[in-house]
Amino acid sequence: MRTTLHARVLAILVLGTGVGPVLAADLGGPPAPAPTPTPTPTSGAYSLNVLYTGELWDNTYGGLRQGASYMNNIDAAFSIDTGKAFGWTGGTFFAEAFYANGISTENGWVGAVNVQSPIDTGANVPMFRIYQLYYEQDFGKTNVRLGIYDLSTEFSLTKPQNLFLSGNLTWNTALDEAGLAPLGGTVGSGSYPATPLALRIRQDFGNGFSGQFALADGADADPQNPAANGVYFSPAYGALAIGEADWTPDKHTKLMVGAWGLSSLLPDFGEFNPDGSQRMSYGQFGGYVGGAARIYQQTPKRGLDAFFTLGVSSPQSTDVAQSFNSGLVYTGLFDARPTDKAGVSMNVNFASDAWRRYEASLGDPIGYSELSFEATYRAKINDFLTVQPDVQYIAHTGYSTTLRNPVVLGLHFEIGHVFDW
Repeated sequence: MRTTLHARVLAILVLGTGVGPVLAADLGGPPAPAPTPTPTPTSGAYSLNVLYTGELWDNTYGGLRQGASYMNNIDAAFSIDTGKAFGWTGGTFFAEAFYANGISTENGWVGAVNVQSPIDTGANVPMFRIYQLYYEQDFGKTNVRLGIYDLSTEFSLTKPQNLFLSGNLTWNTALDEAGLAPLGGTVGSGSYPATPLALRIRQDFGNGFSGQFALADGADADPQNPAANGVYFSPAYGALAIGEADWTPDKHTKLMVGAWGLSSLLPDFGEFNPDGSQRMSYGQFGGYVGGAARIYQQTPKRGLDAFFTLGVSSPQSTDVAQSFNSGLVYTGLFDARPTDKAGVSMNVNFASDAWRRYEASLGDPIGYSELSFEATYRAKINDFLTVQPDVQYIAHTGYSTTLRNPVVLGLHFEIGHVFDW
């Protein structure tokens, strides 16, 4: 069965572009941690972006089990330019919802801390969610956004990272794991699939310098029912505060430094109360640095970009104490396809000592780190179709000392259209 699957994937790739194992496209931006990116400017007052994303994955070796899986995501995003629609200059209303099937390649086949796909919800049931719903307003050099939105579309992110499907390359893993404690944490730090109510303020200081700050609800979904829609407040969930300073002197260069704090009630791994129950305490915090730069320019639109991100977290209530990713992305590798993007990347997650002690107390000792690599190529076939083959290799998946290292093959595609009026 796997041989047949691989033959079909190869046939699609060869027929699609004529350049062998490389394809991809762009329906409003490369894949991000979210199904769709922040809305791009259009010529009309109203815009509706409808996008179907499908992914065929085959875990060929190692991990939890071998075999193929298919995930999909149907996303609809609607935006209103209030200046064009009502004469209210500088405003944007944005609403987005998605449906994803109940398949998780990460949890069902691979078993890694690393998430292989940007549309993997991690759930074992179909999920429909109001994903983003916010209003944004410009006040000169100040921009304010209020509502439900994905923090990972704006914080700890560089443009070259957007090419990759792996969750470890689309966002900072140490931050992404915040609040995800398996022993009673909240639901996460505000990224796909569940997103919190938040207030974000961004200020442009000129000469390429800017800063942004967000205050968000500490629970982006109901911990007892992650698939349910809603906004949830509780002293136990607390709040997430995050700030970032950026320097972007040109469109290919960015340096960023950020810090975050989560006031949720979280478990202290390996620490117990006198009655033997798990000890809980409030607070988790961390920070990150990162950047991107063009290191070779073939033409103004073609060249080689490099990036890196280093994230750290207070270790007592998380499985990821530090994470580091880096990679290279070439735009326009082939003269005949000047907008295609090819990339290679790596990520390493370092397990916290507290998590390692806790796992050892359960009789399941784990290693110190998980190391993953990804190679991918993205090409736009036509105005509505994008195709992106992908290969990932994970060493010490889930910090395991017994599981074999997975080799995962993927074919990501997008079919969509933007209606503008």
